[in-house]
Amino acid sequence: MATASDTRANQAPATLGELLDSAAGARPHAVAVRCEDRVLTYGELREEVRATARRFRSLGLTGPGTTGLLMENTPDFVVALLAAARLGMRVTLLEPSTTRPQLAALAGTLGPLAIVGNEARLVALNGSKDGSKGGSQDGSQDGSQDEAPLNCTLVPVRAPGHTPPPDPTDDEPPTPATPDTPFLYQFTSGSTGEPKAAVHTQRNLANGGDIYARAYGITEDDRILAAVPLLHSFGLVAGLITALRAGAQLVLLGRFAPARLLRTLDRHDCTVLVAAPMAYDLTTRAAGAGSAPPRPPRALRLCLSSGAALPPAVAQRARERLGLDIQQVYGCTEAGVIAARRPADTTDDTDTTDDTGADRGVGRPMPGVRVRVVDERGYEVPQGDEGSLHVRTPAMFTHYLDHPDATRRALRDGWYNTGDVARLDPEGHLHLVGRKDSFINVGGKKVNPLEVEQVLLAHPSVVEAAVWADEAPGGTGERVRATVVARPPLPATELTSHCRARLLPHQVPAAVDFVAALPKSSMGKVSRAALPDTVA
Repeated sequence: MATASDTRANQAPATLGELLDSAAGARPHAVAVRCEDRVLTYGELREEVRATARRFRSLGLTGPGTTGLLMENTPDFVVALLAAARLGMRVTLLEPSTTRPQLAALAGTLGPLAIVGNEARLVALNGSKDGSKGGSQDGSQDGSQDEAPLNCTLVPVRAPGHTPPPDPTDDEPPTPATPDTPFLYQFTSGSTGEPKAAVHTQRNLANGGDIYARAYGITEDDRILAAVPLLHSFGLVAGLITALRAGAQLVLLGRFAPARLLRTLDRHDCTVLVAAPMAYDLTTRAAGAGSAPPRPPRALRLCLSSGAALPPAVAQRARERLGLDIQQVYGCTEAGVIAARRPADTTDDTDTTDDTGADRGVGRPMPGVRVRVVDERGYEVPQGDEGSLHVRTPAMFTHYLDHPDATRRALRDGWYNTGDVARLDPEGHLHLVGRKDSFINVGGKKVNPLEVEQVLLAHPSVVEAAVWADEAPGGTGERVRATVVARPPLPATELTSHCRARLLPHQVPAAVDFVAALPKSSMGKVSRAALPDTVA
């Protein structure tokens, strides 16, 4: 049975084109997107999107196949994405540094592939090893003796203002985009295994923006600074789509730099900051580097963080430097935003507790989101008990592309199994315990890596730590292994003694490896699947 919040979400604009048209119709002269001195109003953004859609259609990008955007945080890529949405194309958002072998593998997964990117990047991708150009931008190939041809159509993105003038006789696509057909192939992080393409519709994404706008009171008066890549779910939905939903201004940094972020917050009176923990860490360190106490940004009212856990020390520094508590957001590629903290729940915290000392976990479920904590048989557990977290959200994906078995395991009766172990407290706060598939089986006893990591991080010389399952010598099962970034000198024996004093014997790492940096995504999330390679 549909809830009232579900009904409200379904009444919202259901495609990205409808979101843009609504905002442009209401306030055509309001600023939609800003990146340093480049500015597009909502009216200008709509015209640029229409012109780029005509160009994409003329190049045949609306046919079978998928378009990959080598997505950068610039206005031209916002235009390209919205143009693809207007035409109902199928798209995937890619790191700008994606390599030729990665594109070849992607084409094997998604089929015929067109790549839209910065022209210089396309030339580099399509060139021969001596740096000369190896093919044309329309996809024809001269080839290379040393490398297989890049069998993709290559389309340079055009900066806003450089698209052809509107043609009143060719304004709208012959078949308008529909809200419930596949639109975005969003690859999971692969932090615990092989990435899969989660399929999202435009309605899913529009609903996600509606959730953020309602939960945090985002309006047309807000200026949202997206300091996180738009190619990731958090940046795309909390940044771009929420701005469209509210008719707010989206402010982009281009390339991230702490000084640029701080300058932009003040220069453009940004009211909302969307960033990953790594950005908060680097920025607050930079803000505190001067001799004079930093002044908090004058207009900032809301700071959102997602993509990885926010360390308490970073939360504390951010509160001191930015003058606000960071509101942590919990979600995933498949389900979108699930739970979050909100300013009304926050008092004077520096970690996960309120002024009474009660642990608030990752916050309460967001508007329209339903959660269940269940046992192995699928029955809900008593309040406060641990179990498998299942969620149902208006922003949920439809399926995994070409992975029917994984889809059946993840989706049942409209509920998505997140793979996280969690509990709900009497006040409705959601507490994450760990990921079920990352637990380590040591002689039949389960070890939660997060518990071991917390103990490691409690050592004053440990900066970062990741715990993972390693094969025990002789193939006799699994053992606990830790990869650590530490301030020297820190002998492994000292760290092991520290763990033995605080953990059960089977939880103590059997091996500790010291590295200069943990493998991470552009969001700052540790890639656990890559950890064995750091010590190979």
